[in-house]
Amino acid sequence: MSIKQTIVDIARSIGFERAVIGSLQPMTEEREQFEYWLKQGYAAGMDYLKRNPNFRTSPQLLYPSSQSAIIVSVSYYTQPPADPGLEYGRVARYAVGLDYHAVIRARLRELKARIEDKIGRPLLGKAFTDDVSLYEQGYAARHGLGFSGKNTMIIGPKLSGSYYFIAELFTDLELEADERYLGTCGACFRCGDACPTAAITPAGDVDANLCISYLTIENKDEIPLNLRSKLGRWVFGCDVCQDVCPYNQRPPETPWPEFQPSSGSGHYIDLCHLLRISDDTEFKLRFKDSSPVRRPKRFGLLRNALVVLGNSLASPAIAENEVTHKKIVDSILQFVGCEQNPILVEHAFWALSQSKDSVPLLNRLVNETTDPLILQKVSQYH
Repeated sequence: MSIKQTIVDIARSIGFERAVIGSLQPMTEEREQFEYWLKQGYAAGMDYLKRNPNFRTSPQLLYPSSQSAIIVSVSYYTQPPADPGLEYGRVARYAVGLDYHAVIRARLRELKARIEDKIGRPLLGKAFTDDVSLYEQGYAARHGLGFSGKNTMIIGPKLSGSYYFIAELFTDLELEADERYLGTCGACFRCGDACPTAAITPAGDVDANLCISYLTIENKDEIPLNLRSKLGRWVFGCDVCQDVCPYNQRPPETPWPEFQPSSGSGHYIDLCHLLRISDDTEFKLRFKDSSPVRRPKRFGLLRNALVVLGNSLASPAIAENEVTHKKIVDSILQFVGCEQNPILVEHAFWALSQSKDSVPLLNRLVNETTDPLILQKVSQYH
């Protein structure tokens, strides 16, 4: 058996769905695609993506001692439980368990150790997963881990879908690189048609300025007024474009317990409880280092929670549940009485404006504030 096949077999035994070999040749075509995406302004506020596109598409510069890279994928798919109610917000599947960075790096160290045992010598190698300047989507597609769908997700062969983390182990092994996998979305555009904010272009680009995942995670500012109602119940990330994809009809369940909802925040977060987190220290205690939902920090997650609660108050289903309506409104009012950040307070005002009782609520609150930011925003609500 070849060393390449041995590596693939070891990776599969650890739980990686697929393993392919990547060359260190510069990614010329991929660089053009990436630079085009940047020039369209699609990176939004992610300035770190705009720095040195040449380095991001030059795998030979990433780890100078390497000769090739082992590119792997692992499923993070889990099925959400029954909806617990309108006071809860949805979490994207990739974030329901533990932080994938640490989990995957540990498995890649295991992969490295087991390869060393097979070849009988130490292996120079370094593991990466979404935490380094590498255009991973283009790199994975170039070497057949899957193909890049119109929603920019890497879609695996044989209806294996797109619910995967991607990672790399750069090594000093000279291995033959794998070729591109020729998959296609064809004429299908279900992801773009279903995207609540129309963030996906027919050409297969995602405009982060409109993407719910960007807005709720990387975005450091307010949620634009015209997009708030389109967030729906998503308090962290979004899975809509993957949920509707025909290739995701039978996605494999994650093989690792760390990615199960029981290991992390789960598929739903109690938003009224979230609003009671008073400061960053309490936030860090509520969400441990191992939880991906810490990424937007207290400000971002509470901002998202207020938008989702506003959408719940606007839902026709809330009219049938007076208890839940009162619970949400009371939680937001209590939050307004304690919060100092004007952007969060304004988002709370917006949430209350979606309630059936919005007029008396807003009139009272507006009369009690002199903040020009809040007053200017409130004037745009209707």
